[in-house]
Amino acid sequence: MIEGADEISVKLNDNREFKGRVIGTDPSTDLALVKIEGDDFPTIPVGDSEALKVGEWVLAVGNPFNLNSTVTAGIVSAKARSLGVYNGGIESFIQTDAAINQGNSGGALVNAKGELVGINSALASPTGAYSGYSFAIPTSIVSKVITDLKQYGTVQRAVLGVIIRDINSDLAKEKDIQIQDGIYIEEVSDRSAAMEAGIKKGDIIIAINDVPVKTASALQEQVNRYRPGDKIKVTIHRGKDTKTLSVTLKNNQGNTEITKTKGIESLGAAFKELKDNTKRELNISSGVQVVGIKAGKFQRAGIRDGFIILNINGVNVKSVDTIESIFNDIMKGNSRDKVMFITGIYPNGKTGYYAVDLSE
Repeated sequence: MIEGADEISVKLNDNREFKGRVIGTDPSTDLALVKIEGDDFPTIPVGDSEALKVGEWVLAVGNPFNLNSTVTAGIVSAKARSLGVYNGGIESFIQTDAAINQGNSGGALVNAKGELVGINSALASPTGAYSGYSFAIPTSIVSKVITDLKQYGTVQRAVLGVIIRDINSDLAKEKDIQIQDGIYIEEVSDRSAAMEAGIKKGDIIIAINDVPVKTASALQEQVNRYRPGDKIKVTIHRGKDTKTLSVTLKNNQGNTEITKTKGIESLGAAFKELKDNTKRELNISSGVQVVGIKAGKFQRAGIRDGFIILNINGVNVKSVDTIESIFNDIMKGNSRDKVMFITGIYPNGKTGYYAVDLSE
């Protein structure tokens, strides 16, 4: 579990253990990107979850009940399944009958070629233990989320700007719908990507970029693969006609901008680890020195070149990684007050206390 963790430890199958650092999280899909430092890590090829067929064999890997590297086998029972477990998040699960239990979450779901096709995430059970239904996040979603977190620090989520409903017999009778495979457009938001492309209330979306979509979760999965500003082909059924429209996707703010979380470079300084003799001279056990001050948050707060950071928000600063970790935690937190309270000294022994406003 990443949320609320003070420290993250990553243990490999060969019993090597590493300290992990969170690069980013995406609560909408229950995914996180964690970085570890080292060499010679085992890797797994990433497969195409869209190529999975119902009935195809898959293996689920995890650590249920504290049992290391447990593997169970099953078949794909369904695709694009929505459970409503993420409170409005993005759900398009691969359903399998490979047994998973608590401890399997975050483990790999692989196909017969040994390719990663999903991340085990949930089970449906009246008892809380496996009873035949397991669910995994498909790599079509995982790959996009992880790429965005790595490149931008946050997920670039594109939206069509529509309210949709799955088609069932009642809806088909009520709206005189002649087809069963597709998603009914109940509302189109003003100035949305869908409205600007000509999509209307009552249209039925049947494909995204020529990929058939039969459920709302399948539509979510396809749109979630793209970023604001990307153009996609949306095939709709309107009356007795079928047409394909070009749609330029937007973000939740109604524009096509890519957002990027502010990185530590916005502080306007570089950092240098202290040598042991410097620590002895200043009678300190740890600290990181500020070098190369330029226009940025540190300069505005009054911090000058040479200042040695000892403590940030009550945490002892032992390395540059500590500063980066604290900065990232503040920027990704929910609090409106994004401030670094910094304590330290200058090489001449003068102490310094600064409040660095990160919300500017």
